Amino acid sequence: MEFKKILVPVDGSEAAGNALHYAVNMARNHGSSITLISVVDANDLLRETNDVMLTDEFMETLKVEGKEIVAQAAKDIPEEIPHDEVTVLGTPGYLIAKHAEEEGVDLIVMGNSGKGAFSSFVTGSVSQYVIHHVKCPVLIVK
Repeated sequence: MEFKKILVPVDGSEAAGNALHYAVNMARNHGSSITLISVVDANDLLRETNDVMLTDEFMETLKVEGKEIVAQAAKDIPEEIPHDEVTVLGTPGYLIAKHAEEEGVDLIVMGNSGKGAFSSFVTGSVSQYVIHHVKCPVLIVK
């Protein structure tokens, strides 16, 4: 199987960093490109901003953190490996799966969030959502 387009969701966690390390090695071996995606979780933002009006300008300001995470992760990709950087605002699992489908991604390499069992049961995990909603292989890295 050939992996020409590898999608790596990043959130600044150690698991995401480990996933990126795997993706870089795979990209070297397969001549792949890497797309880093950061999804600023709208659900977390809405809880924190409860009564604040969410203007377009405010939403763009919120994306700054995601863009910083992507830019930091991009430093770990060698220059010879082509890569893109994407930052979006919304529901992480859904937007990762949507991006993979729209861009014809061949492989998703993502970190295991390390959520507790109860939290994963109640809210579901991003990796579980992605696994069940994409057609391409998904590699989960701890």
